[in-house]
Amino acid sequence: MKKIYLTFFTVATAITSVFAQTVPTCSLNPTFIASNKIGVWPDSATQFVSGTVGVPYEQNITVKVPYDTTSSGITFCFNRFVLYTPSGVTNFNLPPGLMLGSSVAAVNTPTAGIYWFKGNSNSCASIYGTPTVAGSYTLSLAVDAYGTPFSTCSSAPSGGAKLSGQTLNYYIINIAPAVGVQELGNDRMSLSQNFPNPASLTTDIAFYVEGQDDATVTVYNMLGDVAATQTIQTMVGENKVTINTAELAAGTYMYTLKYKGATATKRMIVLNH
Repeated sequence: MKKIYLTFFTVATAITSVFAQTVPTCSLNPTFIASNKIGVWPDSATQFVSGTVGVPYEQNITVKVPYDTTSSGITFCFNRFVLYTPSGVTNFNLPPGLMLGSSVAAVNTPTAGIYWFKGNSNSCASIYGTPTVAGSYTLSLAVDAYGTPFSTCSSAPSGGAKLSGQTLNYYIINIAPAVGVQELGNDRMSLSQNFPNPASLTTDIAFYVEGQDDATVTVYNMLGDVAATQTIQTMVGENKVTINTAELAAGTYMYTLKYKGATATKRMIVLNH
């Protein structure tokens, strides 16, 4: 349990115009929780998913906070980890349009933009929103760990003294430019953002083609499993398929249009029903 608390809180931030500024419901990664690892998932080697301008973004983060640590021969119980934006940095240097938040009650935010994660607990957070500017963004996260001597351990997250502090500057989010019209020989194709998005009951996925042929729209969850698929015979101009999102679990999904050997992909969010 030593200094892993510094690495672990790295990602506590890592996780994107959010619709009505609603923080998405985050979830714990069961594989990471069941492991003997302490810290955050994804880790720095795995990094966060990339995004595209104008396409809703969400990165789920799982945080495992240890119970104690030993420093200079003294054992301390963790009260909390505090995550905040370093001086001189705006919004953790997240891509414009993205923000950090958590839907979990165990994450206390006594001050706007400052996040508390209780010791000896599992929690989660999200980076979410809709990116507006393409580029590669290196996040900057200030992390402080607070604790009390082992003999006076307390579950109150507001107690304890600052044990350490660090600024983390190695998590990267890449944002690609908006996807435009694809040329398919004498044909063209473009895929629109689904509407509504986020969706709870149904959502429409519209696309434009300049030919008549089979087109398949497939929805995938973040593990790559097929959640829904539809194939239609296109007409010249705008076409549309309707996805029953009431049958899907809440979370982030990718949807792909396949037409005449070409593909286009966008991201959508499904809310709790």
